[in-house]
Amino acid sequence: MDDAEYDEIRYIFDVSGERFVFTYHEVADRGFLYAMLWKVNDLKLEEIDWQMPDMAEGDQLSVDEVAVTRDTTKPPDYLRESELVALMDKNGIGTDASIPQHMQNVVDRHYVMICGPGADGQRGEVISKGGKGKGRKGKGKGAKGEDGRPASRHMVPTPMGLSLLAAFEELDAQLCRPPIRAFMEKQVAQIAEGLLDKPDVTAQNLDLFHSKFLKFRDNISSLDRFFMRKDQMAQSWSGAGQKRQGESWGGENKWHKWDGQGKGQNKGVKRKGGKK
Repeated sequence: MDDAEYDEIRYIFDVSGERFVFTYHEVADRGFLYAMLWKVNDLKLEEIDWQMPDMAEGDQLSVDEVAVTRDTTKPPDYLRESELVALMDKNGIGTDASIPQHMQNVVDRHYVMICGPGADGQRGEVISKGGKGKGRKGKGKGAKGEDGRPASRHMVPTPMGLSLLAAFEELDAQLCRPPIRAFMEKQVAQIAEGLLDKPDVTAQNLDLFHSKFLKFRDNISSLDRFFMRKDQMAQSWSGAGQKRQGESWGGENKWHKWDGQGKGQNKGVKRKGGKK
């Protein structure tokens, strides 16, 4: 596909020493944007549907109105699939062929859910493999596209995924960072180019991960607190005098993150009276 071509126009206005900036874009050729609509948001393109009057530097303009508005910041939405792809590519993780499989793996293993857009930091509807959103209890529906599908797809970590990440960070934070995987990917590319020998690279990485495996094996019991069921969590709190009177954990055997200090970290833990 052809490249997308656009112009960025920026106007800077000075009003009694205060600077105001207005920026918009004029797209000359949409190119690949016809097939990759989400890239419009990734590129932060701001198109206008009205004609901007001709102005030149130094022009004097009249101020028709001055208004002060108040607003509050809103929590960001969860990471979009396209944003994750861009971050993986930026950090040297995966290829065009392997990145989709990496993303699908964390979904299949229930570390992450694919959801539509949410609101105020809440996740949107869970998107099934067919692309349609599923209903969810007590949650609002996200925006839909013209074909009835969610307007965007977001990677929402599950309680199990968050607990696994916390456990890995506890024992070996390197495994949660891009450099190790990126270095391995670079070595594989160098093998293909004939710059490195496969047996040497294999031996080096096996030695690296064998030492990490031994560290996990020797300290595995210290990770139990990250993977406790609700009933186990309640019993642990009760025995330690941490569970307050009147709290109820329900009867579901679902995994929830616990910080080991008597505080549940999952927002889904309900207490009597409807509070969370």
